[in-house]
Amino acid sequence: MSDEQIQKVKVWDAPVRVFHWLLVIAFAFSAFSAFQDKFGIYADIHLYAGLSVLSLVVWRLMWGFVGSDTARFSQFVKGPKTTIEYTKTAFDSVPYRSTGHNPLGAVSVVLMLLLLLVQAALGLYATDAMFFEGPFSHTISSRLSEDLTEVHEWTGYTLLGLIGLHILVVALYGLVRRVNLIGPMITGWSRHAEQPLKMTNAIFGFALLFLVGGAVWWWVFG
Repeated sequence: MSDEQIQKVKVWDAPVRVFHWLLVIAFAFSAFSAFQDKFGIYADIHLYAGLSVLSLVVWRLMWGFVGSDTARFSQFVKGPKTTIEYTKTAFDSVPYRSTGHNPLGAVSVVLMLLLLLVQAALGLYATDAMFFEGPFSHTISSRLSEDLTEVHEWTGYTLLGLIGLHILVVALYGLVRRVNLIGPMITGWSRHAEQPLKMTNAIFGFALLFLVGGAVWWWVFG
């Protein structure tokens, strides 16, 4: 396709973009507070940030089935063969034409969502045996709570590494393939998609996010 034929195509709906940046903020607060003494304000920040992460991830998993084309798992999650073949040429200096998540990015997205779900869910049962107790930690034995806390912490370290790798790959795509992957996640539009995409109604997406968030917070505090 020549440069004259390339036109902007909307690739990310508003709910996905809002989800993405809210998740960045929520995880940042969660990680920051995790490295402080979880007492007083830091305990509250860690709890509320973790619940925000849990709400956002549950919504994103649902949106992966009812959302816009680029949000649906059925559209961007590929099999091992396709993913491996793509990885071999991921940084070749050829025009970038992936719409939404490429097969390599899909692996990162799914892995991060699953790890975030596990980490946030385990945090509900976590305890440091001194200052912080998850809202459900009293429902299980102290030994099990401590074991789950250890898994919760190591999942967090794994996520920090995966996020660092994600940022590195995005930067490499910009340097090697001259493609801006961050801009479309802000504006919603890209010059690298080749065809119009079906977008699910944004109001429905935000309403669903509100309902999921309300349900999660009611489940914990209700």
